[in-house]
Amino acid sequence: MRRETEAGGPHAGGAEGSHAGGPGAEGLGAREASAPDDVAPDERWPAVLVAGAPELSARLLAEVFGPLLALAPAERALLVGTLDAWLECGGSVGRAAVRLRCHRNTVFNRLRRLERLTSRSLSHPCELVETVLALEALRWSAGRG
Repeated sequence: MRRETEAGGPHAGGAEGSHAGGPGAEGLGAREASAPDDVAPDERWPAVLVAGAPELSARLLAEVFGPLLALAPAERALLVGTLDAWLECGGSVGRAAVRLRCHRNTVFNRLRRLERLTSRSLSHPCELVETVLALEALRWSAGRG
């Protein structure tokens, strides 16, 4: 099992990232050509990556969100919606709570539950990346199905 959240993550309030290209970034052009028309690379790189590698995306979705997918649909939607709001609010629990119209402790509790289910900490950058890519894979699979 992966690490539990200690400090940071949903507690720290920040989830900012960089979009700078790194090694291998030049190889993305081939993937962009095979991505669906509704995914614009300059808008959502994670969506492009997920759409460009459907087999890997399915594996990632199963590995990261497997236990989450086993939940009842309403419960799963609540946790995914909370994660989505937290990400859209730049990792701010307070702003996510306002958006979701709930208490900030409710957001904390939902995010902690998501971390336990996925065995991924939102405060560890690599694990956060896996979680965000799994969220994109979930959206992509729902849009196709």
